[in-house]
Amino acid sequence: MKNNIAVIIALAIVMGLSSCKSKMSEKMKEEFNQVKTDWSIFTSDLTSYGDTLKRNKENITNDDRKILKKIGKSKDEKFATFKSNCVNNETTLNNLWKSFDDFQKSFADSTTAFNAWVGKVDTLKTSDKEVKMPIENYKTFLANSNTTLAQWRTDMSNAMDAAKKDIDDATKLVGADKPKAAKDGKSGTKKKKKK
Repeated sequence: MKNNIAVIIALAIVMGLSSCKSKMSEKMKEEFNQVKTDWSIFTSDLTSYGDTLKRNKENITNDDRKILKKIGKSKDEKFATFKSNCVNNETTLNNLWKSFDDFQKSFADSTTAFNAWVGKVDTLKTSDKEVKMPIENYKTFLANSNTTLAQWRTDMSNAMDAAKKDIDDATKLVGADKPKAAKDGKSGTKKKKKK
């Protein structure tokens, strides 16, 4: 009788342990882990892009303001192009920031849902059938998000190139921050020759 009880307990333990094992196949586990890794990489890339965009936006705005201050209220036609271009460049960067900021907010919600799903899969030992569709959906979401991020990077790079060119061109027109050294090294006028 004691042996029968021991066998029944042993069987119950083995059955309990086997039911605790994951029902996912090794292939599906690999896909599941890859989606978790890809999500983490995209999160990091998105944060890095946002930091770079913010810094670039601030730098361009500051550089534009310095040149506009030097230009003042000049109606000279040579400054009209810069004034127009700096508005366009800043608008492009601000629009990129708005798109990024809106996406980042919705991505935070998506990350909360993703993490909850990952926790559920890890805890409940889900089957291949139960995780296949969500994995495919998250792969598609990440692929689309990476495409969007790549386009934003291109747009930011183009806007920065245009802005830097406009700033360089305008700087040549208004002159450098420091007055140019005169020929005698002391003033802005040439030294008169003594007769």
